[in-house]
Amino acid sequence: MQLKFTDKVAVVTAAGQSIGYETARLLAQAGAKVAVCELDAVKCQAAVEAIGKVGGTATAYVVDATDQTQIDAMVAQVVEQWGGIDLLMNVVGGTRYPRRVDEMLEEEWQITINTNLHSVFRCVKAIVPQMRRRGGGAIVNTSSGAGLMPSNRNVAYAAAKGAVNNLTKAMAMDYAKDNVRVNAILPGMMLSPRIKGWMQRNPDFGDMGAGICPLGRAGEPEEAANAALFLLSDAASYITGALLPVDGGAVAGQYIEFMESGDTGERLS
Repeated sequence: MQLKFTDKVAVVTAAGQSIGYETARLLAQAGAKVAVCELDAVKCQAAVEAIGKVGGTATAYVVDATDQTQIDAMVAQVVEQWGGIDLLMNVVGGTRYPRRVDEMLEEEWQITINTNLHSVFRCVKAIVPQMRRRGGGAIVNTSSGAGLMPSNRNVAYAAAKGAVNNLTKAMAMDYAKDNVRVNAILPGMMLSPRIKGWMQRNPDFGDMGAGICPLGRAGEPEEAANAALFLLSDAASYITGALLPVDGGAVAGQYIEFMESGDTGERLS
């Protein structure tokens, strides 16, 4: 199935690299006009130039997605340039503080919640009114498997992504009458520049996805972007409020090594 986004206007946050960039690129190649939103000005411009080289249409917006004033200004500029907004891909987020609650500084907690949760709230707040004017739209939030199945020493990130999951479902309920669909992807271990760098510095860990998911490898950012593209497209026209794991099966269940033989030692008499 070839997804088409001709005449659609999309906003993608954290679009300078990894999942955000791949989503922006795929949207542009499928015909959308894409607002590439990124805090890092160099990455932002590089992404727009790369998209242009593959024939896509994109404009760079250096934006802090946790700042409502900056988001509102970006939205106004996008609407002035292209007449409206149809699609929103919220990607901004991440985890930087591997802490237990008693170890975590207040500032670290606030940064994690602000980046992962408040950025979604603020972008949707600014953009949904524009979607109403267009007669509808689609939103995809980037959550995480940690929002369903937290790991140890990751409390702030797990709390934020769990909230993103419920926020996604609540907004799906609220905006259905406006023909605005709201879904989320839940990426697992992805080979982002940050994760690749971590693996290079810690070669004993090898492929960080190998021991985490049934498919036995970390994912490529484009694989998460493909899932987001589907949810943003008309092919997903009857899907809203969905949480779609893109994690090689990491949250599907628990793998128990001794069960591999199919024999637990019990015998039926």
